[in-house]
Amino acid sequence: MDRFGSSKLRIVWAAVCLLLAGLVLGSLQGFGENGQLMVFGTGIPLGFDDPKPYIIQNLGRMIYTVVPAVILLGGILPLGEWLAAGSRADRLKGLVAGTALAFVHGLFLGQLTVLPLLAASFRLLGNPFAPSILLADLNAVVLGLQLLLWTAALGLLLKSNRGLAILLAYGLAEVGRIMVWGGEFLGDLEVPRAVVKAMALLGQALPSGQLPSDALAWTALPLSLGAPLLLAALLALLPAKAAKRGRA
Repeated sequence: MDRFGSSKLRIVWAAVCLLLAGLVLGSLQGFGENGQLMVFGTGIPLGFDDPKPYIIQNLGRMIYTVVPAVILLGGILPLGEWLAAGSRADRLKGLVAGTALAFVHGLFLGQLTVLPLLAASFRLLGNPFAPSILLADLNAVVLGLQLLLWTAALGLLLKSNRGLAILLAYGLAEVGRIMVWGGEFLGDLEVPRAVVKAMALLGQALPSGQLPSDALAWTALPLSLGAPLLLAALLALLPAKAAKRGRA
């Protein structure tokens, strides 16, 4: 695991997240009169008679944004270096073992990052493990793994700049959102059935574009995880470019 970060980094990350969680617990006192948010004893009007649905929606969106980013950025650069090994066997080993270790490392950091949001859920909703919060976290973890796999595959194509691979993976997530929408709703319009089915398959294969409150599509997981993994394996089997011979 030291390839993805030192133990000192993990200790400092955990300490900062616990400090932020303690700060949230100490600063938030729930809701006051007229749905006011009480922060350090001061009421902040939110403009809602029942602000809990608003809080649930925003906490879910924050988890769905932060956790995949931490999973991806916490392991993709060391994983990319592992995938740049010289022999095919080393690249395949890096793809299998490196992806698993990168995901575990990113998952550890990501769940630590969620602690302040769970503390806010405890103060505002009365339950740190509300079903909607856990669902958003589960969807975020799956999206983080999808982004990690797609970035690894794109990184094998864009070896000179892995930052662009990260950008393209997030772009594919937006495309996946459109494909999912088309596969669900265009079937009711006068759109060819083959087009709708193709969009539905692409929506499953590309990074998940669903909302954090959507139920997890377990049947789509084999395709959504298998497609980028297969693509990365095929690219890893390609022969590496021979080093340029220096001039005499």
